[in-house]
Amino acid sequence: MRFEITPYDDHGAPTAPDVVDLTTLRERLADAALTGQRLHIRPRPRHDRPATRPQENRP
Repeated sequence: MRFEITPYDDHGAPTAPDVVDLTTLRERLADAALTGQRLHIRPRPRHDRPATRPQENRP
């Protein structure tokens, strides 16, 4: 899974978002917790596989 992180500046304005993996997300969260940075985080599906699983055919 990928995540879109939108940081906010000191005045509350959003800055350019980044799309990151889980490892990078954890690093950014740890840093934000230490520095007090505000973040908005949204999950993003990976583009190399379908977002939903195909339905099984059931009788």
